[in-house]
Amino acid sequence: MIDGMMMDRSMIVMMCVMMWVGALIFILIIGATVYGVARILMMKSRVVDRPLMMLKERYVRGEINEEEYLRMRRVINDVK
Repeated sequence: MIDGMMMDRSMIVMMCVMMWVGALIFILIIGATVYGVARILMMKSRVVDRPLMMLKERYVRGEINEEEYLRMRRVINDVK
């Protein structure tokens, strides 16, 4: 009984539906938050690692020698 009223099936079904909708909204909010944080962290790591990746590519292509590569890598790591 709720407030002196007897609950019928339609009220029980409606309460169950509202509970499931609330749970779904909660799951969607948590999922969106996790996705957003993961995306921000991934973009940040890409920006930081991009100069080092470009340096490695130059070394592999033979544009710079090992000494220049090591010197430039130290500079990049010091900037981080």
